[in-house]
Amino acid sequence: MVERNMTISGHIVVAVFLALLSLPSCKSRPDLVIHQSDTLSVVIRELPAGYPSIMPAHHPYTIPPEAVIDILESLTYDAGTLLPFATARPRSVFTKPQAERLAPELSKALSLAPPERVSAFTIADVEKPDRLTTGFVFVLDGEVHLIIEHLQRPRYEGEQTSYQQPVSNWKLRPTGNQRLYARHLNGKGEMTNWIISPLR
Repeated sequence: MVERNMTISGHIVVAVFLALLSLPSCKSRPDLVIHQSDTLSVVIRELPAGYPSIMPAHHPYTIPPEAVIDILESLTYDAGTLLPFATARPRSVFTKPQAERLAPELSKALSLAPPERVSAFTIADVEKPDRLTTGFVFVLDGEVHLIIEHLQRPRYEGEQTSYQQPVSNWKLRPTGNQRLYARHLNGKGEMTNWIISPLR
């Protein structure tokens, strides 16, 4: 009887010990840095809280850098205007040099990301490094999902002012076969900073 109680106690001690050993593995993985410089950062990480839970993504996923450039260059946004009934022409989210710098790193990140992670990026104008655009990219059902968290208007040719404030009232503008992410199947609840671009 004493031996049996010691065996049961021994099993309990082993079970508790194994449970304690598994605790560190339950913690989320650290972020994986793909690229880090003064004007560009690409990191594999979890999607922050507050976004709809549609994970797992279809990662790892291989997209050639050229295809990523095409997607990035196609992204446009509408900026809010101060005048009522005024319409502004859509602007590019990324300049051509920004898309060319960002695309290879995003392509690499998507090919390495596990299903529960996204590729986070921060990119700045080379000439104006304080102008940052940040966001997340992942692939789901053969489509690239791109979320813009913070949009800083890029520098354009002929720009006269030395400082421009961040764009505060803006929304991504789908082009071609792109669409905005909607929280509901009927298309309601569109998120104006989340665009979906089919890969085919």
